[in-house]
Amino acid sequence: MPGFDLKQIKRNDQVILGAGILFLLLSFFAPFYGVSVHAGAFGGSASWTAWHSYGFLAVLLIIIAVAIVAARVFANASLPALPIGPNLLVVVLSGLGTLLLLLRGFTYKTGSGLGYSYGQKWGAWVLYILAIAVVVGAVLNLMASGEKVAWDQTAMNKGGGAATGGVVPPAAPYPPQGAAPSYPPATDYPPAAGSGDTPSV
Repeated sequence: MPGFDLKQIKRNDQVILGAGILFLLLSFFAPFYGVSVHAGAFGGSASWTAWHSYGFLAVLLIIIAVAIVAARVFANASLPALPIGPNLLVVVLSGLGTLLLLLRGFTYKTGSGLGYSYGQKWGAWVLYILAIAVVVGAVLNLMASGEKVAWDQTAMNKGGGAATGGVVPPAAPYPPQGAAPSYPPATDYPPAAGSGDTPSV
C-alpha cells in the first residue's frame, strides 16, 4: 500500500508474518524426513520436505492462514460473509495445519542400526516451532479483537447488505494514512405528536 508504515503492523501480526514467511521458505528445501546410510568410507542420504504425503495439506493450510493476515495488513482486504470471523478463521486454518504437520512428522517411522538411520530431520523441528508461533500469534489476535468464537449460522444469509456487496470488512483493518473519515450529521427525527410543530409534506 502506498505510504504504508511498517511500524503500524501490530506485534501479533509481525509474529504471524515473520514466522509464516520463514515457514514458507524452509518448507521448500529444509529436510523434514530422511534416511542416511554409512558403510565405511561410503555413505549416502535421502530426504523429503514437508510437502510430502498429507504434509502437503498441512503446509498449505498454514500458508493460507498467513496469506489472509498479509492481505489484511498490507492491502486492507475484506473477506466474503462467513459464519466465523477473520481472526478465528486464521486460528482454525493455522491450528489445523500445525496439527496435521505434527501428526505427519510423528507418524513417520524412526530407527537406526549399524550404518543406517531414518527419521525426522532438523527441518521438521524448525517448521514445528514456526508453525506454533503462527498459531500463538493468531490466538493472541483473536483474544485482542474480541471477536466471537461461536459459529454464526445466519452469517451466510446476511450477505453484508447491498452497500457492501456481501463482503464483511476485516475485524481489525489497517486504514490508509491520511485524514480521518467524516460522517454525515445525524438526521433529526420528526417532532412528537402534540408538540405544536407540524412536519412539512
